[in-house]
Amino acid sequence: MKWYVVNTRPREETRAVEHLTREGYQCLYPRIRRTLRTTKGLVDRIESLFPNYLFLHANPMTDNLARVRSTRGVRNLVRFGLEPAEVPPEVIEELQLCGDKQGGVIKLTGAARQAVAAKFAASALVDFGGVFLTADGSERVILLMRVLGDYNKVSLPEDQLEGSQVAA
Repeated sequence: MKWYVVNTRPREETRAVEHLTREGYQCLYPRIRRTLRTTKGLVDRIESLFPNYLFLHANPMTDNLARVRSTRGVRNLVRFGLEPAEVPPEVIEELQLCGDKQGGVIKLTGAARQAVAAKFAASALVDFGGVFLTADGSERVILLMRVLGDYNKVSLPEDQLEGSQVAA
């Protein structure tokens, strides 16, 4: 059994999880509780940790991964070439450890946020390498990443990068 990354349609992560679960798959949809300042004061919101993405646990030998694409709420499996992108089990374990038991909402503060960010950066970005281009808003950075022999611009939250990769 392996973990894969599923790209969902915008704001349809919950629908995708619901339908994939009905089809017998195990899903991980990490969410985060954030406190936002609005005109009405401070408001707690639960939002996706990785907007438009979730994780799918499947056996590539017995499960038909082609069916995932036609599931409601799903756009496609994330692929590198022809192979679906696999997520290292350590990353999934770290996300599961950070989540609370009520609905899987992750409380990322301080050291926990840095631990998940470091694991994500170490596992996802180490093979591709990235060059810091510029800051995009207050919390995101734009990287130029080399994937499959072609350079692509990628925008990521700043805290998902290892400190040595971001130049001030």
